[in-house]
Amino acid sequence: MTTRPLSFLLATALLFSISAASQSATQPSRLHKAAKSGDVVTLRAVLDQGVSPDLRDAHGRTPLMEAAASGQLDAARALIAAGAHVNVRAGDNRTPLIEAVTNGQLDTARLLVSSGAELNMAERGWGTPLEVAERAGQPEIAAMLRTAGARPMGRSQGDTVCVRPWGGEGYCGTVESVNKTAYRIRVTRIVGCKDGCSAKAECSADRSVGGRDGIAPGDHIDTVSWCITHTGVQQ
Repeated sequence: MTTRPLSFLLATALLFSISAASQSATQPSRLHKAAKSGDVVTLRAVLDQGVSPDLRDAHGRTPLMEAAASGQLDAARALIAAGAHVNVRAGDNRTPLIEAVTNGQLDTARLLVSSGAELNMAERGWGTPLEVAERAGQPEIAAMLRTAGARPMGRSQGDTVCVRPWGGEGYCGTVESVNKTAYRIRVTRIVGCKDGCSAKAECSADRSVGGRDGIAPGDHIDTVSWCITHTGVQQ
């Protein structure tokens, strides 16, 4: 029988310990799992053991984000009562409110707003909760956020945008509605295109812009998000 050197056994034990710790770090905690599933009994038991309600997983997400995303209202209430921060951010600046909005969780979004969630805190690449609601096709949540005081931030309902993929020419107007990537715009002015700009189907509803019989001020046009620019462009 071959006897392993003590150094070999210690090194093996150390590697096993590191591997187990690494796997544990990448797994959701009991608190995250309870928040996501709405298991309030387990959630409170874990909190009673002194675990922070703002415990982060390997992706920087907190239990409140999990509860918000899955619409677990009672779990969200329990976490907030335990001191969970409603404006905590994940690595992409996503907040619990944006999680609720993205996943269409109206009641959870209301709870977060009433608990002090910042209405205009933006996520990189997606914008504020109001913009996220409109782009995610959540009109009820968007209306709730507006009533609560959320502001449009450049490409939201009521904002002025321009659609100018024709060498800087095109049209500008007011955003009337947003549903995911689809925007409906009331045209307020034509920029250039005196002789008409050839149709670019997705940007001008398959109509020419300006010129004779082209898109003109007062028209309502359906376009897509990648055709438009932000407020503040030179018109």
